[in-house]
Amino acid sequence: MKKGNYKNIEKQIEKYENIFVFHHIRPDGDCLGAQHGLALAIRKRFPKKNTFLIGDTEGALNFMNFYIDDESKIDKKYFENSLAIVVDTADIKRIQKGDLITSGKFSAAIKIDHHPLTNNEEIYTHSWVDTSFVAASEMIGYFLMSNKWEIDAEIAQYVYLGILTDSGRFLFASTSARTFKVAAFLMKTGFDFAKLNWYLAKKSQEEIDFTAHVLSNYKKEGKVIWFHVTKRIQDKFKLKEEQAVGVNMLANIGDNRIWIFFIDTDGMIRVRIRSNGPIVNQIAVEHGGGGHALAAGITIQKRSQIKQIVDRSVLLVKEFEENENRKQ
Repeated sequence: MKKGNYKNIEKQIEKYENIFVFHHIRPDGDCLGAQHGLALAIRKRFPKKNTFLIGDTEGALNFMNFYIDDESKIDKKYFENSLAIVVDTADIKRIQKGDLITSGKFSAAIKIDHHPLTNNEEIYTHSWVDTSFVAASEMIGYFLMSNKWEIDAEIAQYVYLGILTDSGRFLFASTSARTFKVAAFLMKTGFDFAKLNWYLAKKSQEEIDFTAHVLSNYKKEGKVIWFHVTKRIQDKFKLKEEQAVGVNMLANIGDNRIWIFFIDTDGMIRVRIRSNGPIVNQIAVEHGGGGHALAAGITIQKRSQIKQIVDRSVLLVKEFEENENRKQ
């Protein structure tokens, strides 16, 4: 799925004096890497423009020393002749501090994203959406490379972070030759990628104990495995929210085709569903969520919905394997 192109994005950035770059709620490496990489690249190429990073990192990946501007301290004059850029966010409801955009504070708004389109695109004057990219950060890296923007090691490190985390360390199927070409472009700056890998791989004793608990106690239905990360379990292992969403510790165990984490969060249950074949975003859409073909997310209200999602996943695997057998 494609909409727009990177050339229009550069034209929009050139047009406006004040640039505000946004990320999504519950931030991760891709949205923060794309946001920071793009914002710093704009500052480097257009030093006379005023470029702001808006949102809240919520303590995610704090070894990266992210810096966010406090929008309450930004003079209102900077909202004139202004452009909002939203990265890695399909749904406007998931933009961190998105009320600044929906309230009409900006002259224009654009989206750069690798998720499928939603029905609420009307706030954007321009969009560049391409689901063939493994990460929004890959899109940013491709944009910088294709437009021959000058970058430095700091910019490269942020963009590489997003690519690395959203590609599962280059393991996921949507990783392409283009992904490695962009990564090579970034690595030419000489940033310390080995140190970045070390920080991402580093685990606390509590995280190790949690992983052992999950691998010893996950549940299995058909070729679907799942685990419910209750609040009690989060407290027991002293987990921060981002540590509790490690769904891929269940990846590719035995003959299983789908693996799911259900995470208790603020009176709701976050669902992270992954697959090595069956298209799981259709399950997410059925329950008000969304995402990629093999990696999707949902937020549900009731525990009874857990069984519904597991049962639907079991059925999806059966349908997928029946279709695969017919092709042989």
